[in-house]
Amino acid sequence: MVTTPTVAQDQPDLFQPFGNLGDGPGTVAATPKIATSLHPATAKPGERVTLTIEVIVPEGYYTYSIGDDPNSTIIKIAKHTGLETLDKGPRPDHPPKIEVTKIGEMDFRQEKHIGRAVWRQAFKRGDGDAAINGAIRLSMCNASGCLPPEEFPIEIALGDGPEFPFTHDFTPTTKAGGQETPTPVSWHMELSPGNARPGDTVTLSLSATLEDRFHIFALSQDKNNGGLPTRISLQGLRGLEAVGDGFQEDKPFEKKTIELPSGNLEQRLFHGTVTWSRTFRVTDSATDSGYGVRGRVLYQYCDEKGCLKGRASFVLGDVSETDKKIADDGQQKMVSTGTDAEETPAAAPASLSTLLTQVGVALLAGFILNFMPCVLPVIGLKIMSFVTQAGENRTRAFMLNLAFSLGLMSVFAVLATLVGVVGAGWGSQFTSAPFNIVMAAIVFVFALSFLGVWEIPIPGFGGSGDTSGQEGLGAAFAKGILTTILATPCTGPLLVPAMSWAVSQSIGVTYLVLMSVGLGMAVPYLLIGAFPKLIGFLPKPGMWMETFKQVMGFVLLGTVIYPMYVLSGVDSDIVVPTLLFLFSLWAAFWWIGRVPLTQPRTRRMMAWGQAAAFGGLLGLVSFGWFYHPDDGFWRPYSGDVLSQHLEDNQTVLIDFTADW
Repeated sequence: MVTTPTVAQDQPDLFQPFGNLGDGPGTVAATPKIATSLHPATAKPGERVTLTIEVIVPEGYYTYSIGDDPNSTIIKIAKHTGLETLDKGPRPDHPPKIEVTKIGEMDFRQEKHIGRAVWRQAFKRGDGDAAINGAIRLSMCNASGCLPPEEFPIEIALGDGPEFPFTHDFTPTTKAGGQETPTPVSWHMELSPGNARPGDTVTLSLSATLEDRFHIFALSQDKNNGGLPTRISLQGLRGLEAVGDGFQEDKPFEKKTIELPSGNLEQRLFHGTVTWSRTFRVTDSATDSGYGVRGRVLYQYCDEKGCLKGRASFVLGDVSETDKKIADDGQQKMVSTGTDAEETPAAAPASLSTLLTQVGVALLAGFILNFMPCVLPVIGLKIMSFVTQAGENRTRAFMLNLAFSLGLMSVFAVLATLVGVVGAGWGSQFTSAPFNIVMAAIVFVFALSFLGVWEIPIPGFGGSGDTSGQEGLGAAFAKGILTTILATPCTGPLLVPAMSWAVSQSIGVTYLVLMSVGLGMAVPYLLIGAFPKLIGFLPKPGMWMETFKQVMGFVLLGTVIYPMYVLSGVDSDIVVPTLLFLFSLWAAFWWIGRVPLTQPRTRRMMAWGQAAAFGGLLGLVSFGWFYHPDDGFWRPYSGDVLSQHLEDNQTVLIDFTADW
């Protein structure tokens, strides 16, 4: 305390809490605007109501977070009638800005609210009238110092004050594996200022922040160029009239060119954070009814694996479901700034030439899938299986290949349904941990077979086992499904553009394009089925087949890395249990491989039963004892979160260790 005046000459903001701001011309400008509310007014006894305290901090000033320091914000609820406290105290709607200043060997931490701060506290309504009495103490500070703290009374009854907030922050979620998973797009929506008067202008800002590798499209994106434009629609305004020509983007869009044999696709997109904003004028009706806006954003976000559709709704300010229309020159007119997906089609019908081009691209993309490393070993050996099994019977060879092709296309039919109806996309299944585990297990088991650990009991599949049986159409159909699933990690270079364009079209066009991808993948088998002599272009059976099979086994082992890599991003805690499960499968199928296919069926079935029991048991051990998912008790370390817990007088356990 003795040295404080000396140090304070260089750090007035830290050591002069009551500076020379008072009694001067700037005092009025430093007065905050405070609005309180207690809602919902319709809450019945036993239901939750929320006290909201909104502070608009004057420009150039800031106030402090709740705390025990002389300048800290203090909210005191002296009396509440007809209410039972649920929260321990008011909580801010966003964390304060933290600044740490080093003076000598000491670090001084300041938690500041700039521009606007909102605190909320939950209560449960009891019997009788509900009301709250109290006060909020605030200090207005700037670089020169702080005014003496000022106390503002809080006297409010249930239903008083504005019911709706003027900001909204949220991250939409998708359902994957039975869990709600956050999408890579977060939104901040704001109608500011929240204390405007008739004649003033306010700005509606919609900001999207995307994770790395993801992008979103501009308002002017051409839907025929492989991406949906972002669409903003307003379903209701109260006390506002639009100014200007629609929403504006806060920065120029990025241009991306995708080169295709049929021509180039020009896309307009954003990475990082982009803000769309529009200005409104507050009308005289806002004096009595307040002002607000209600609407939604339809958008598409993509990465290198594919695209998904998103929707974000918002209600800002004082607006309700009945505010759908406003008067304009004596006529009722719908206020809209974009196409609403529920009122008009999501995209204009594609021209015939564009449709034919995209179908051609889809056919080519499907054909290329046959040459992906995930699929190639299965396809090469499968063709030999068909021909060996059918012999010289051309009809049976064609039927087997047709069944196999229908299995391929059935997967794309399901995918078209997910894309067109549910809104999912190619690659979205990788957000599911069970899918990644199953994918890794299937590919790993196939690799073990190709490396000779066990023999797949399929005639002509490249093994040396029993070839006397006849493969049925059902088995061929199932293998077609499996082959397409195996293709998922190795998406072809043309598949993403084709599917990105398809999801922006009608459901019929989506089915046509995606089924064309399946048809393109099935073309080689249909040709071989129709013309079995084409198999003559392959080398004669010999030892090269065994070498080829083992080389493809190593290729498949490499392919296992991809679902494991994706799994680490979906749920890192499950990677080690999955590896243990794969090793148990290795042991189980090694046990199966010890019994040759020439042994009696009962002996082989016994080996399969023993292996299944062992694999099932080890699976339970792997995902039971060795899997320790995040149960919500632990959180990644954050200085802000730690400070909040300490302010709430909560005990915090910090766990730290090395990555290895």
